[in-house]
Amino acid sequence: MRAFKLTILAFVLAVGFRDSTGPVFADNVGGTCVPDSATIRAGQYETAGFGVRFGGDSVGTIRLLCPYHPLDVDFDVTIGGMEMSLIDQDGMEAGGRIRASLHRAVMGTNVWIEIGTCDSNTSNTTTPHQIFCPVNAYKIRSNEWYWWDVKIERTTPRVNVEFLGIEMLYQVENLLSGTSKDLITHARQRSPP
Repeated sequence: MRAFKLTILAFVLAVGFRDSTGPVFADNVGGTCVPDSATIRAGQYETAGFGVRFGGDSVGTIRLLCPYHPLDVDFDVTIGGMEMSLIDQDGMEAGGRIRASLHRAVMGTNVWIEIGTCDSNTSNTTTPHQIFCPVNAYKIRSNEWYWWDVKIERTTPRVNVEFLGIEMLYQVENLLSGTSKDLITHARQRSPP
C-alpha cells in the first residue's frame, strides 16, 4: 500500500511539473449541463452520447449552465486555466462556435463576474479535440458560487458543432502546499478503479 501511495504521489507531482497549471480535478461532461429556458422553448438542441449539439437543421444559439463545485480540501486552490473538449467542424470560421465562460457570484447576491472564457474559434482544428484556455489566477473562495455559461452557436446547418465537456485546471503550487495525503486522495478519485 505504501508503494501505491508513493507511486500516486510521484505521478501527481510529475503531472504537476509539466506546466504551470497541473492536474485536473473538476470537470463537466456536456450532457450533464442544464439548458436555459430559451433553449428549451426553441427545442433545437440534442444530446449526442455525452455531448450537446444542434438537432436536425436547427441554427441559432444553445445556452447551457454547467455547475462547478470547488474541491472540498483543507488548502487554498487557485484556478489556472480550463480545457474545453469540442467539435467545431469549420474551425475558426463563423458557421459554428462554442464559448464557455466561467462565472462566479458571491452567495446571497444576484450579480455574477466572469473569471475567464474558452472560445472554439481560437483553434482551426475541425475534428474532436481539446483546447487549453489560460485564465488570470483566481483563488477559490468559500462564500462564492461558480459555474460555466456555455453558448453553442451555429449559422448554417452544414456545420457540426458540439460541446463535449470542460475541465478546470488548478495551479501546481497550491496543490504542492497540501499534504501528500490530500494529493493521493484526489489522484485516487480521478483514476479508474
